Amino acid sequence: MSENTNTLFWVITGAVIVLAVFLLVQGNVGDTISGIFDHFNGLFQG
Repeated sequence: MSENTNTLFWVITGAVIVLAVFLLVQGNVGDTISGIFDHFNGLFQG
């Protein structure tokens, strides 16, 4: 991996962790997984 790709990887990983923790704190464990996938689908579809 180039340094830029590696940095992007960690930024995305960090965002996923923050998003997952945020959703778990709200108590919606069942919605957490689908919420993460919906979030990423939204990102990649622009």
